[in-house]
Amino acid sequence: MTEKTDGIYNLTSPVQMVFPALYEPRKFKANGKESGDPKYGANFIFDPASEDFKAIRALAVKIAKAKWPDRDLHTLKFPFTQGDKLADKRKEAGKSDGEYQRGKVVIVSRSKFEPRLAVIANGKLTDLEGDLKTKCKNQFYSGALCYAQLNFVAYDAVGANPPGIAAYLNMVFSLNKGERIGGGPSAAEVFKSYVGTVVDEDPTGGLGVGDEIPF
Repeated sequence: MTEKTDGIYNLTSPVQMVFPALYEPRKFKANGKESGDPKYGANFIFDPASEDFKAIRALAVKIAKAKWPDRDLHTLKFPFTQGDKLADKRKEAGKSDGEYQRGKVVIVSRSKFEPRLAVIANGKLTDLEGDLKTKCKNQFYSGALCYAQLNFVAYDAVGANPPGIAAYLNMVFSLNKGERIGGGPSAAEVFKSYVGTVVDEDPTGGLGVGDEIPF
């Protein structure tokens, strides 16, 4: 019997959030066409040497080994993408707006459920609901420093796509500071390679065979 591993992880240090879709779900495009159901989500930029990323990587590996004890990890997809690869793709397209990702690891998180949001309001950590949520929308911008709660879950193969570990986005706490990142690829463009691996709640990952992030 496979042991179930709790995949919830709360960040212990703030990281940069980019391309957030936190207030309204978005459909993602492939070859210029929208596909799949709208999803909430965001990308989070990690220093690969950070304690949070080390812990997340270890957790993802633990979940994968619990689900597939004898499987080669490099045959699975993980929701990590090397920032250098993303920056190179932008450069190849004649763009220079992906350079902030160099030397980093990007975690892609999505969910069909609206994530819980929080900010500092009147000097207190405050959950956003109702009118206050609307008023604080501008604090969740691309480039904002945030804490987040992610849920890492194993998913089975879908068609020709291999199985792997998905990162679902549960909560985001914005510090309302950090350099804004304007322009660059849209969230739809960033996520378009994940279309087609959706089962129920969009199990996807950014690390395919050959994308070597050491375990």
